Amino acid sequence: GGQKQRVAIARALATNPKVLLCDEATSALDPASTRSILSLLKDINEKLGITIVIITHEMSVIEKICQRVAIIDQSRIAECGNVRDIFAHPKSSIAKTLVFPHQGNTSAMMGRLCCRIVFDGQSSYEPVIANMILTFKQPVNIIFADSKNIGGKAFGQIVLQLPEDETTAVKMQQYLQMQGLTVEIFQADAGLEVSANDR
Repeated sequence: GGQKQRVAIARALATNPKVLLCDEATSALDPASTRSILSLLKDINEKLGITIVIITHEMSVIEKICQRVAIIDQSRIAECGNVRDIFAHPKSSIAKTLVFPHQGNTSAMMGRLCCRIVFDGQSSYEPVIANMILTFKQPVNIIFADSKNIGGKAFGQIVLQLPEDETTAVKMQQYLQMQGLTVEIFQADAGLEVSANDR
């Protein structure tokens, strides 16, 4: 698996390029071959100092080896920046759809106050949600949770349905922000919107 890709990469490197363009290099490969090709590309970038531009529809490829990303929608660049920044703070609707593909799961919570919490490489190892529940003695409903490795660091996001009591919900939001987390508040029927209290 991946032999054609390896040959194509070797032929491209024979000309001592400064930039290597890879168009859907892993789209037809099995998971093991994909990991192997991505590892090869990462080595080429780090050891030979060659800039690699990857065109892909697979977010997992971006997560594994990219440092910067440009998201194209309707033939235009909708958003561009550091991969971790885009995953933590998506601004365009297309970026939010790619980073948070399960936001449709909130439809069952119509009208309920929810929050999306982003965990970075440090906070993702702390039991922040458990500590919050113990502190306020109020349950929360986990609607969606996801974790992945981006650039060698742990990254996670979780969507919670907050208590109906507004005072408690605000205090929980403040508690999470005090832990250094990015917190985005939204109404479940309105989609994911960054609130004015986003940290």
